[in-house]
Order: sequence, then structure tokens, then C-alpha cells
Amino acid sequence: MIKIMVATDLSERSAHALQRAVQLIRRQGGGEWTLVHVVDDDAPAEHVASQLQQAETLLHAQAERLAEQAGSKPRVVVGSGDAAEVLVESAQGCGAQLLVVGAHRKSSLRDFFVGTTLERVVRASHLPVLRVNGPVTHEYRHALLALDLSRISLHAAARARDLGLLDAQSFEAASALEPVSAGMMVEAGMSAQVLETQREELRKQLVERLGQEGLNLTQARLKVEIGSPELVIEDALKRSSADLLVLGTHAREGVSRLVLGSVASRLLATQDVDALIVPPTR
Repeated sequence: MIKIMVATDLSERSAHALQRAVQLIRRQGGGEWTLVHVVDDDAPAEHVASQLQQAETLLHAQAERLAEQAGSKPRVVVGSGDAAEVLVESAQGCGAQLLVVGAHRKSSLRDFFVGTTLERVVRASHLPVLRVNGPVTHEYRHALLALDLSRISLHAAARARDLGLLDAQSFEAASALEPVSAGMMVEAGMSAQVLETQREELRKQLVERLGQEGLNLTQARLKVEIGSPELVIEDALKRSSADLLVLGTHAREGVSRLVLGSVASRLLATQDVDALIVPPTR
């Protein structure tokens, strides 16, 4: 069974994350899961102590209600200090295999994912992070994998499958062949036919490498287009019925190579679909 940790700030956004965790725990027939809340300690000690007590009272009451829904009562952890440090320590303490979080406000989402709390947690804990964007109405039915030839990307696919978030029989994948400028193409003697040949070769290599991971993807479910990764993935999301986007990450550089950090940040900030962000293992 997958051990799940849910980071909650007691907001409605966190409530969506809690409901997704309930669904995942219920689907696997129970299991260990933990609710974690962090109080900022940059305040007078009396105020911090009061906030800690209030949060514990609220979360323990919530845990009782969630136990009825999930079939398993979550453990409650309330700490104070640096949010990333507390989350990493809590994840290690409970042996979490997946961190579930709610989406931050659109205006701050990029900052949340790049160079701040969540990126620090991913980098330090190597935990996959499931970002839940809205109300939970059904189980995930259709994942879209953002794919390239890197081990990072292929690892993300296998990890998503192992977590039960990617159905090997129904997932789709999107990959970009980034073009050079028209002037460089002429100078290099490249033509549209050359690019098409490269696109088909990339498609074959991607199918082969996924097969090595035990993921058999038909060419009909693999979109390989010439263009920027961001635009190719955005278009694939629009054309598909995907309810989960799977992204591989580099532990030291945030979300990358397939989609560079800035591209991933824009995708996460502009797309309403839930996202699974998978770092490499230690």
C-alpha cells in the first residue's frame, strides 16, 4: 500500500487535496496516511503556541471525519518553523511515498513551484508530489505523460504507474521535437522532410524506451509534434480528456529537462488539470 502525506493549510484548496487522498486511500483498501500542518514561527511565542493548539484541535476532529470516508484514520502532525524543513522531516518520519498538496492561487503558483517551499521539499525528500487543482469528482481516468528520451522522463512514467496514477492501458504521452530557426534550417540544408523523418525516429525511440519500462504505448496514444514543449503539451491537453499531467523533474534544478523550469511553471500556472511531479530517486 502507498503511504500518503497531505500538506494542509486548512484552506479550501487543501480540502481538495484531502479529498483526493481519501479517494486514493479508499481505493487501495486503507493504509497509512498523515495530515501535516505547519505554523509560521515568525511571531511571538504565545501566538505560535495558540496557533499550534488550534490547528491540532481542528485536524484531530477532521481526522475522525476523514477516517469514516477513507476507511483509515490519518495521523496528525502539526509543527512550527520552516515549512519545507517540517514537511521533509515529517515525510521521512512517516515513510511517505507520495505528497499531496492543493494548488496555490494562480498568481503565486509559479513562485510556489520554482525556488520555494515545494521545490525545496521535492529536492530534499525526492518525493513525488500530486498537485490537486479542484474538487474531486472521480478517480483519475486518463493521464497525459510529458515525455522525452531522458531517464528522468521515463522514471516519471514508471513511478506514476507504480503509484496507481497512470493506467498503462489508457495513458497518452506528448513529446516535442524543437525546431531550429528557418535560417538555420536552410544553412544546415534541412527540409520539412528531414524534420518529419526526425519526428518519426523520435516516436519510435520513445515507444521502445517506454516498452523497456514495461509500458506499452501504441503510436496512436503518442503525440510527437514539432514545436516548443510548452505549446505541444498545452495542445495535447486541449485535445485529450486527460485529468492528470505527469512531469519528470531533476532534483537539483526543479522541473526539467522535458519542460524546462520556466515552461513547467507556466504549464502549472495556466492549466487546470491536476499534476504529478516526479523527481528521480536517491
